[in-house]
Amino acid sequence: MTSRMAQEIAEIPAACARLGSGPTAKSITAAAEALRTTAPTVLITIGRGSSDHAATYLSYAFGIAAGLIPASYPLSLASLYGQSPRSQGHAALAISQSGQSPDIIAAATAIQEGGAALLVLTNTPDSPLAEVGGLTIDIAAGPERAVAATKTFIVSIVAGLRVLALWQEDRHLLRGLDQIPDALSDALTLPSADLTNLFADTDRLMVLGRGPSLGIAQETALKAMELCQMTAVAFSSAEVKHGPMQILNGAYPVLDLQRADPLPGTRSVYPPGRPKLHPLIDPLLDLVPIYVALEAAARARGLDPDAPARLAKETITL
Repeated sequence: MTSRMAQEIAEIPAACARLGSGPTAKSITAAAEALRTTAPTVLITIGRGSSDHAATYLSYAFGIAAGLIPASYPLSLASLYGQSPRSQGHAALAISQSGQSPDIIAAATAIQEGGAALLVLTNTPDSPLAEVGGLTIDIAAGPERAVAATKTFIVSIVAGLRVLALWQEDRHLLRGLDQIPDALSDALTLPSADLTNLFADTDRLMVLGRGPSLGIAQETALKAMELCQMTAVAFSSAEVKHGPMQILNGAYPVLDLQRADPLPGTRSVYPPGRPKLHPLIDPLLDLVPIYVALEAAARARGLDPDAPARLAKETITL
């Protein structure tokens, strides 16, 4: 029987294609126009888990293409310590598939009340987060019932990239985004046996990325922990040289999204080859075969990829 997770991975290309038309496209255009009016110099991001990793990806993209300084907001400042942030003139991006967690809602509320222009990316447009105010983009990815977020992660990033491309009037990026549904469909068929074997056979993993692919590295490590019950960590390929590489010995398994030469003491594995659409898009194409491999590896381990034992679909934190 096909898992829900596998079904939702297969839905990613069609979900991304829907972003280019209908109400979602109109809200993306409105968000781009709002950024043009606000002309922010700082992008404050708000999210947890996979949503925070999507924010990492978009922080690099907005920084590279628009010159914004990204700042990841510590949610507890609002939810536990009641901070009243001074955020006048800045843009804020809150990402949450469910829009239910009180700490994300508290942070988005505080940042907006502090003066920032708030943009919300969510798969639940009637959620409490969407009601905070600002501009809400319903990513319209469709129901996602597997606990591990897959299509909402990728669709959130593609929606954010569309906002960026329209705001900056970046024709190259827009052209790549128009091509991404087909490229993601092709990515579903890429060979992933090496990745599946990696995730199925090891109990430790380091994932390396840099720039936008750091968000993909973080997401991969999280999913490896969720789905395969292994110890997995993600690092920048530069940061790993500032201490973490000391643990790399005994053919330590490393998934290197940068495809660099192996570090001493490691057994490096790389994602399969893929086309190049745009530097701000290409790392996303690595994630689809990784998701496919993680789902297969979870089943090979005798685990349920749809419902990891200790996790719930909606995580509520204060």
